[in-house]
Amino acid sequence: MTHVLQICVRSYWHSGTGRGLGAAVDAAAYRDADNLPALPGRHIKGLLRHALEQARFWGWKGHADGILLRSLFGQRTEQVSSGQIPSPGMLRVSDARLPAELCAWLTVDKHGAQRAALFRVLQSTAVDEATGSARDWSLRGIEVVVPLDLQASVEPISGTGLPSDWPERLREVLPLIPAVGGHRTRGLGRAQLTLEVA
Repeated sequence: MTHVLQICVRSYWHSGTGRGLGAAVDAAAYRDADNLPALPGRHIKGLLRHALEQARFWGWKGHADGILLRSLFGQRTEQVSSGQIPSPGMLRVSDARLPAELCAWLTVDKHGAQRAALFRVLQSTAVDEATGSARDWSLRGIEVVVPLDLQASVEPISGTGLPSDWPERLREVLPLIPAVGGHRTRGLGRAQLTLEVA
């Protein structure tokens, strides 16, 4: 059964592409095929996996054995003995996108200004401690996205033997994900995640 992961982003956020936008922006924001902000499914999957790993490390009831973690996300390469093949995870997570109705509205040509308004550029620079002025060549620009709501589909790969209560157990660890995207430790991407039946 497919579930929807609702991601309510409460602050500016950035999901990087590894590319810039010319001289003014060193880090561009990730966009979907419609040129709208999105959060890659692989990033969301990594956040979910990390939350389950934390629950296992802390010995949370129902998570200490790591069975659900391995079932949903497979084994890391370093967890596999020499000569063995890592087992794959059985959970599929799509990119998180804006709600479909909003995407359809924003992709109309006349709404280009509204699309552009979803993005901002934050500038930062390093300060020389001795002089108190900006260091040469240290100005950096990062493209961020305004706070908004995103949705990603979460579903098991058909025919798998996942525990039937996997959605409830995944919901238990969602509070362990306080932020999404890059630069989370610098205050970007504060978010609240909920998992609902599609």
